[in-house]
Amino acid sequence: MNPAQKRAVQYSQLINKVVSTIEETQDMLNPEFEILRKALDRDQVEKVDPVKYKRYLSDFKKGTADYQKLADQLKKGKAPAKMMGTHLSIVSTFRKYVDGCQMMTDSLNDDQTIDRQKFDDAEKIQDENMDKFSKLMQRLTQVG
Repeated sequence: MNPAQKRAVQYSQLINKVVSTIEETQDMLNPEFEILRKALDRDQVEKVDPVKYKRYLSDFKKGTADYQKLADQLKKGKAPAKMMGTHLSIVSTFRKYVDGCQMMTDSLNDDQTIDRQKFDDAEKIQDENMDKFSKLMQRLTQVG
């Protein structure tokens, strides 16, 4: 295997790891997000079981930290030359997504209140950037 092929294989493995980790994390956090979203929409955040709320807060912090690590790994990834432009866009878009995750995590307060504006803004940032990320991943698979 020549160096370019080796780089392509390593990059492909990195992308597969990133995508599967994102899916696993989203699968864990989405049900909790839905509960918090519903409670916030109904102005009933205080009615969420306090033990569960603490777990959600902890899970959001862990998920965001995991995303931060993934973003760092992605940034260090060595894309094949023909994919470099798309790779840089993926890194930038995922970083914005992670920033949105951090904002959402920061919107959850220890006293079982949620900063509604921050939560809503974070959700919008996450949705926009995950949509862009998915489209960039499709482009990446078409280039390769």
